[in-house]
Amino acid sequence: MFLDKLKEVSNLNLIEELEKNENKKLIHYRLKSLFENNEEYKKNIENLVDLNNDTYYEYIKRFYDINPYDCSKDILINYLILIMISYSKYNNYYVKKISEELAKREFKPKISGLGHKIDIWTFIKIASNSHNNDLHLERMDLSNEEGKVYIYLPEDIYQTYLYEKIRLEMKEAVQKIKSKKISEELKIFFKEYIELALEDVKIVFNTDTGIKINYEGFNGIIPEEWHPPCIRELLNDILTGGSPSHYARRSFVVYWFVSQMNPNVRPLEDGEICNKNATDIAGEEDIEKFMDDLIAMFSTVGDFDTQKTRYYISHNIGYKVTDHITHCEYCKNWKIDGGKGLNYYCRPDSICNLKGITHPLDYLCYNINKHSNNKNTSDEKSNVNNSVKLKK
Repeated sequence: MFLDKLKEVSNLNLIEELEKNENKKLIHYRLKSLFENNEEYKKNIENLVDLNNDTYYEYIKRFYDINPYDCSKDILINYLILIMISYSKYNNYYVKKISEELAKREFKPKISGLGHKIDIWTFIKIASNSHNNDLHLERMDLSNEEGKVYIYLPEDIYQTYLYEKIRLEMKEAVQKIKSKKISEELKIFFKEYIELALEDVKIVFNTDTGIKINYEGFNGIIPEEWHPPCIRELLNDILTGGSPSHYARRSFVVYWFVSQMNPNVRPLEDGEICNKNATDIAGEEDIEKFMDDLIAMFSTVGDFDTQKTRYYISHNIGYKVTDHITHCEYCKNWKIDGGKGLNYYCRPDSICNLKGITHPLDYLCYNINKHSNNKNTSDEKSNVNNSVKLKK
């Protein structure tokens, strides 16, 4: 419904609307109301409306004398934000926050009856793509009514269902916008506009997904697109508030750790199982910082618990809790995952199909070497170098 309404203003001149001072103010305060704790801004309106004290919706209601939700001005502002923020580093956080807001707005308590009635095929489509543990079909009450099967959801599960339904729709919308070809100049304009609009907005979320490395021939931030599609999809799911399976989280955690510390580490080395632990490839200070950063990243996940997350990360990377890294799965195990929740994220591209790319870290090493200052220009795609030279 939210996305359908945005189509009403899609034919307007985007740049012209963005240049209007009134819209600049409203975009700023819409982001403020969305990204910050709204309770902080619920203050009584006195003689004149002061944008510094009032929420975005209070401002619209007072000055336009209309229902602020879904009015033409609100639709326009939300449309402008969606287009711009899709090209920024805040796109995942936006998906999470707007989904939370819309789910709360759409939720209507059920006074009586069996619960919230959902067609089984609609439910399966949402549940299978969300991977939320609370939406397992075997836990639901089914009802056969006139040849059709329905599920009746209790209120708490229905709220989760609503959130996941909207989150998946918003994720898809952002991805569609990002896939459209626009000029680099326009992308930069959108990014700079969003940064300016967020100038005094408090964001308690780490929006930087690039990791910094320092290897022989390359020193800098690894762009998100250098990671394999499976890891990018997992990252996107985590940052938008999804709930990947235990096995998917484990593979992501170890990949993210090893990619920063030593991307040459694999589950098997010279035919033998690799039993390295975290301190074999990194110092304790770097490990602790990694854990803090990753805990902040996982704080978006619906079932987040700080202490449990710290324990599981420690366990997966072989730090204090165990004495060995559990390792990210090989590509073949992502394709045929035995119900572990990995296959959903496996979306091979042309690099994945190269000979020698058998592990997600091979993909990363290939891209690092491709952009390395001392790469061997005679290397052909058929002869992939799936390791990198570490600085001594």
